[in-house]
Amino acid sequence: MENKFLLWFAMMFPLVFSAGPANITMASLGARFGFATSLPFICGINLVVLLHALLIGFGAGTFLEKYPDLFRFLQYAGSAYLIYLAFKFFRSARPEAKRLSDSAPSFLDGIILQMLNVKVVTVTMVMFSQFLETGPDQLSWVVMLAAGLATLTTCATMTWAAGAAWLTRTFATEKSVKLQGYIFGSMLIAVSIWILL
Repeated sequence: MENKFLLWFAMMFPLVFSAGPANITMASLGARFGFATSLPFICGINLVVLLHALLIGFGAGTFLEKYPDLFRFLQYAGSAYLIYLAFKFFRSARPEAKRLSDSAPSFLDGIILQMLNVKVVTVTMVMFSQFLETGPDQLSWVVMLAAGLATLTTCATMTWAAGAAWLTRTFATEKSVKLQGYIFGSMLIAVSIWILL
């Protein structure tokens, strides 16, 4: 059991902590609004991770494999949503952004982003294909793997948000905030292109 956990962690940690749609967005939000204000968005994202994992663990992954057009739709919709978020960051980098509404994305925004996040679906399917034990304990394995994934993604999104918030506080000048808006917006565009490819 301990060896299996170490193997799971060694595989999942780099996948979950790498720059993907949720993590890049969390860094952007942490930089723009601070860590505490980003918490509802983080909760929305990670609730969907848990639900995705439970659904895929109990068989929805097979459904997605049978209907690749649905998976493709999620790719396009997720990419479009990331581009929308990127343009919000580009807009926040402009000097007149101070006059615009300055509200952080909500719990519901986190749910929407993660529902359209193809990376998390793919990672979850890979995780279950590698680590799910079939047999009488299958239910326990599904719940344990889903909870482990949700815990790991929560740590990752909180780390990205807190790190970016700290960087912004440490290097908070008008020029650096503008630059961050452009950098994070560009990163979201890059991730959306990666999703499409």
